[in-house]
Amino acid sequence: LEASLTKRLSHGLQFLASYTFSKALDTDAPDVSQASGGTSGDVLGDERNPKGRYGRTNFDRPHRLVVSYTYDFPQLKHGPEFSHTLLNGWQLGGVTTYQSGTALTVTGTNSYNAFGQTQDFAVLTGSCAKGSYVNSGPTQKKLNSYWNTSCFSSKYPVIGSDGQATGWGNSGIGIANGPSQRNWDMALTKHTKVGWPHDSPLDVEFRAEFFNAFNTPQFGNPASSITNSTFGEITTTSVNPRIIQFALKLNY
Repeated sequence: LEASLTKRLSHGLQFLASYTFSKALDTDAPDVSQASGGTSGDVLGDERNPKGRYGRTNFDRPHRLVVSYTYDFPQLKHGPEFSHTLLNGWQLGGVTTYQSGTALTVTGTNSYNAFGQTQDFAVLTGSCAKGSYVNSGPTQKKLNSYWNTSCFSSKYPVIGSDGQATGWGNSGIGIANGPSQRNWDMALTKHTKVGWPHDSPLDVEFRAEFFNAFNTPQFGNPASSITNSTFGEITTTSVNPRIIQFALKLNY
């Protein structure tokens, strides 16, 4: 589903809001193992069972909202010239993005796999309902424990007569979302007309840009290999902390 709302320029304001609701499914999601802590080219699970490896691809985001906007502040029409120079010509613009996290897959090392495939899905313990694989609460509260560890196990089912050879994990692809993102990039601009030379007036443009304006933490995905000691830990960010830059430009 794609929807957009546009407001054309009036009373100094214009904006475009675009919303997407989507779901992307495939077999062998691209680099799913690499995204979960494996290496590029790894194949997860039973190669002979495409249905068992069918699920949300790792770039799937269910919701995405992007709003771009500009607002010209009202012009002062009366008062001294100094006030006109100081208060007129201001504009605020920006791009705001709200989006779901990408699809995540929990993996593990199946060392005794009977078919020789050691990269596998984790095993579901059966103690968790679908949708409870991730601990509740804001991401900042679960940086060291994003996954509900009681839902997963690295003890693969034994199927060999030797009592050691194991079968496949059953957790599947794209079973939960990574951290969501909420980002505001904004710019404040001031245009000041310079009355020299009279036949070709100049415009001095001052611009202040704020990337991640409210310094909102945007976290990367957690470690998703249950056989990794860092399972469930988030150690990266997906967007830089707030960056502010200024520019001065002469338009003629």
